[in-house]
Amino acid sequence: MAAFVGAAPLMAAREASPVANVSQQSEGEILLAQVGKPSAVRKSSEVKKKRPKPVKRKPKAKQPRKPRQKKKPAQPLPWPQNIEAMAGKGAVLVVDFHAKPDEPKELIALNADKDYVPASILKLVTSGAALVTLGPDYRFTTSFYIDKNKNLWVKGYGDPSLVGEEMCLIAEQLTFRGLTEINDIYIDSSFFQNGVVQDGTTFTNNPYDAFNSGFGVNFNTVTFLIDKSGNIVESSPCIPLTPIALDLAKKNFPKRKRRKSSVEKYLNISESPAMAEQNGGQVLRELLIRRGVLVNGNIVTGQTVPHDATLVYDHLSSKNLEEMIRDLLKYSNNFMTNQIFLTMGAVVYGTPANFAKGTQVVHDFLANYGLPSLTLVEGSGLSRNNYVTAHQMSEVLKVMEPVRTLIKSTDNGSVYYKTGTMTDIQTLAGYIERPGRPDEPLAFVILLNGKYATGTREKILAELMSHFVEGTDTKS
Repeated sequence: MAAFVGAAPLMAAREASPVANVSQQSEGEILLAQVGKPSAVRKSSEVKKKRPKPVKRKPKAKQPRKPRQKKKPAQPLPWPQNIEAMAGKGAVLVVDFHAKPDEPKELIALNADKDYVPASILKLVTSGAALVTLGPDYRFTTSFYIDKNKNLWVKGYGDPSLVGEEMCLIAEQLTFRGLTEINDIYIDSSFFQNGVVQDGTTFTNNPYDAFNSGFGVNFNTVTFLIDKSGNIVESSPCIPLTPIALDLAKKNFPKRKRRKSSVEKYLNISESPAMAEQNGGQVLRELLIRRGVLVNGNIVTGQTVPHDATLVYDHLSSKNLEEMIRDLLKYSNNFMTNQIFLTMGAVVYGTPANFAKGTQVVHDFLANYGLPSLTLVEGSGLSRNNYVTAHQMSEVLKVMEPVRTLIKSTDNGSVYYKTGTMTDIQTLAGYIERPGRPDEPLAFVILLNGKYATGTREKILAELMSHFVEGTDTKS
């Protein structure tokens, strides 16, 4: 190891000296050639560099570790800067429609006249228009006819509540009225415009993307179970596993592992409105067969009931409009909302129903109450081409106040609210109840479009509650 260390400067000398090209010379010979005198020859061991003795260094005295400085918690901003900081470019409005003449009506108003995409809080507007236009006791009809060739005809009028239990009632009523054998089942959805599709539909299998149609069963979706063994089975005796449902289930869940318990799945029939109607016909056919009716034919869509067909049964929806609106607001059901939206258009402006007619009915509703108009293309809030301002929304809340209990509420009933959620959209609108002042709630609107932390709208509402109801501001 010592020889290797001493060789390094010699190699450098070869590159620098004219004698560096002499071959096979010892270290002593190279030194002789450089100096030119024999007396200069030294043993190779003498040219070895001695390793310097290691210097013993005194270990550094350990410095005491500085304690971590805890970050001081951010001081809460005073009112209303706290709301302004959270809302950013969004809108926040709180209105006291019960204020006395000498009291302020608008308690806070940030960007209240700026347009925002409302998402599902638009359902409040559609619900208000429907209750006024159709009436809270309105019930939807689905009619059944038999023609001279023993074909069963189904005429749909937009009933949004034809779920499994309702379809079982229909099958029972048809057999009760003497139906024993039929050929084809024809679906007449001409009450709605052919192939009507709402703006904002993205043609996915998500249930919120379901098509609307004059005859729509189970919200125009399919429902099934994947059992413990991975088998696809029906979820209810009133929701048969139709050929369309089974095909969709296999395509979307090709690999099904064993599991501890069954799991229920919901899929949208995203191919077309006609395919959704075809599935509704398949549900009806299977329910009739299970009740002893002989069905010989197929399901046919896109036809209208012949004039000489005989009416067998008019089915009225089990729930009235007010009950349906309570459900659609609770579950934020897009299909139900736009079924009602389209039906309003057909009832007021004639068939076939379309979104333009439904839009006109909403504008009429707003005008009749002297409310400012807004921009909308459908009724559920699924489209990003709908726009409202906080002021417009608050005026609708004023009209809806007497029926605010149709909206879901917090457990203690202090807030009635409707949310709206899409990518980069958080909205919230409703009523803040004031203790000691029954039937005098505050109306509030929160519209956030853009990048916000999840739950920002709820934090803003908490600050509003703290300030206007509790009389204090939150400290964290």
